[in-house]
Amino acid sequence: MPNYPTHARWGQIGAAAMGVVVAATVYGLFFAPILAFLSGIAAAAATFTGAIYPDIDHHKSIPRQKAVRAFRLLVVLGIASLAGLGWPALVPAVETATTELGVDLPVPAEAAAGGLVALVTIGAAGLVDPVIGLVTDRHRGWTHSVPINAVLIAVVLAGVWLVTSGLGQARQMTAVIVVGTFFVGTLIHLGLDGEIL
Repeated sequence: MPNYPTHARWGQIGAAAMGVVVAATVYGLFFAPILAFLSGIAAAAATFTGAIYPDIDHHKSIPRQKAVRAFRLLVVLGIASLAGLGWPALVPAVETATTELGVDLPVPAEAAAGGLVALVTIGAAGLVDPVIGLVTDRHRGWTHSVPINAVLIAVVLAGVWLVTSGLGQARQMTAVIVVGTFFVGTLIHLGLDGEIL
């Protein structure tokens, strides 16, 4: 079976090809050079990611290590964003909770709220690898299945179609095309592994 360098090399070849194809397609459909350029870059990134993604089910693999780092970053950014947006409600909630519990805070409520957010962030980031491990319990499991990946990408494509419905037809179709290139990358990986037929 091919190793990571092989998957990465073919992923790069596929990424370059899909980047050019998507950029040309988007330009031809919508005559929007900036959208075409950006969609080409995004399609290349999505294709490459798809080409290495199936091996996240191998617990010591490079794709798994990269996925864990990426998901940890997303968790941290997500919690920080939620905390920032909810800060006006979070601080009074901490004050109310400490009053009801009869606890005297040695620090201002803002510092306590920040500490709470930090603890939640550290805990959630620490759970990323075990959760991925629960979902991908064995190597060459569902992440190496064409039908399962086809269903998953169809669900994601439907979600992208709905989420982007207010952006206009050109952007909506471009988003769907770009996300679809992830599946092309997955097929590159599975083809190299001899798992398509």
